[in-house]
Amino acid sequence: MKYEPTNIISRIEWCRLQQLLPSVTCEEHAGWLAEEAGLVDALFGRDRTAVMREDHRSQFTRYQIGLEDGRALLLCFQQISSQLHATSGGVGPGPLTAPAQVDRSPSQAPPPVHMEARR
Repeated sequence: MKYEPTNIISRIEWCRLQQLLPSVTCEEHAGWLAEEAGLVDALFGRDRTAVMREDHRSQFTRYQIGLEDGRALLLCFQQISSQLHATSGGVGPGPLTAPAQVDRSPSQAPPPVHMEARR
């Protein structure tokens, strides 16, 4: 299995196709919809677990499956992307870590930059 961001997109499309099957019951349709919502939330870094648990209890498990699977697919992609970036000498795309998500302690923070004003 290739670990590409398209895998999560493929899973979302699969959920949507399952919803269109004529033999799908209303309960199954709602389950595929909840799983799709979990995958989409993972893709965009959201977590609506509390809302789903409260407002959509019957579909909470399917949402949780989608969310966890989506996070796992993204994590695998990020790890492989980081490995490829490291082995290619920094050529190509780097890891998909947003600066706001980087957890740095003060000792790891870069030193402040001081600039003099020119006249």
